[in-house]
Amino acid sequence: LKSGAQAPKEEAEEVATTPCSIASVPNEEFSEFKILCKMKAAFLFAVAAVIGQASAFEKCKTQTTFDIRMCESHMCTECTLSWCMEACQKLQEENPGCRCESWAASRSTYSSEGMVGEGKYGDVGDYSK
Repeated sequence: LKSGAQAPKEEAEEVATTPCSIASVPNEEFSEFKILCKMKAAFLFAVAAVIGQASAFEKCKTQTTFDIRMCESHMCTECTLSWCMEACQKLQEENPGCRCESWAASRSTYSSEGMVGEGKYGDVGDYSK
């Protein structure tokens, strides 16, 4: 509909008799309707809580230092040398509970999925067997 235009009378009546409207529910089915509405509300509340929790980033006590040394450094974001990865893993151990805000929500530490040199050293090649 264009702004300011009114819906035709048939459409307005159709909206009033949708299954979500209390007016369309017979008295004998009203208690079932209330239960379904409560279940839908609880489900939507749970989904909203999960989405809100997953997207919330919580800073740790040493977040500023951790951001500089881990999240913004070449050593931990681009370097693929084994020395860099080992140093960044040690830095993560020194700052438990810290994570970069730019990491995926599923990534909780430097060594979890998404590590720069993941799969390049120690577990591939002729000497890994």
